[in-house]
Amino acid sequence: MSKVDHLCTADHLAQTARYAEWAPQALKGFQALAGGAFAPGALTVREKEIIAFGCAHALRCPYCIDYHHKLGTEAGATRDELTEALWVAIAVAAHAPLAHASLALRLLDGERPAEFYTPGWQAPLADLAATSPAAMRGYDALQDAAFAAGVLSAPVKTLIAVACAHNVRCPMSIERYVTQALANGSSKPAIAEAVFVAIEMAAGACLGHSGLAAALMA
Repeated sequence: MSKVDHLCTADHLAQTARYAEWAPQALKGFQALAGGAFAPGALTVREKEIIAFGCAHALRCPYCIDYHHKLGTEAGATRDELTEALWVAIAVAAHAPLAHASLALRLLDGERPAEFYTPGWQAPLADLAATSPAAMRGYDALQDAAFAAGVLSAPVKTLIAVACAHNVRCPMSIERYVTQALANGSSKPAIAEAVFVAIEMAAGACLGHSGLAAALMA
């Protein structure tokens, strides 16, 4: 029988402190990653926390949502800014399966591609749009609304998308949003820092969930 009453509770995050005894070097390594990823640089701490809040939704991590809502608010991010960030994450989460549908369509047409991800992957999506025009219009409306400038600028939203694209692990999304970020005038250091926020968030989501393991082992 489980030693815990709940599988996912905010209290589990505190349980991760036990790894200071059980895996001290690994925990120190994670802390070094977190410190480096969220240090101010080309992006401010506030901007990085807004990006992180979007990543938390792409990762579907309740611990991350809770934690980075707190840190983002402390860094000066507003409710409206955080809300717009999570909608960018939702839009990126929609883009990834749409992009992968290009592979499905080739397979359905009898192709056996040697490479799954190739330049020109967008071409088959025209057929998908033709078969489901209403759904495609809805998808386009979501993308337009999520990326329209609001309390967050279009360039900041694209940096959120770059990070979220890494968290949903979609090469086509990475290509799309990195290219868009460069076109929007984002610097290479800013894009790189957004990527490292995503890397830290992926590790942080695992750490948050490891609190359950720690509670079970306690």
